[in-house]
Amino acid sequence: MGLANEKYMSLTTYRKVGTPVSSPVWVVDLGDDKIGFYTSSGSGKAKRLAHTSKVIVQASDSRGRVKDGSEPIEATAEVVSGEQLD
Repeated sequence: MGLANEKYMSLTTYRKVGTPVSSPVWVVDLGDDKIGFYTSSGSGKAKRLAHTSKVIVQASDSRGRVKDGSEPIEATAEVVSGEQLD
């Protein structure tokens, strides 16, 4: 049972100076051991991902409170749009 089976996850992105910023996001199962999430192209998450793809994800509730017994996972994120998004 991985993050693809969760409804929400805490997504931690990093500011240019390295400060972590965590936000709850809805989980979308993309198959092939990949998960996705939606955010506005002008959001802080998208801006932070523009300079580093390094993220930490962890199962959470809708407020970003991590679930007991869940473990943080280091991952990479990719911003997609247009045909890739479809």
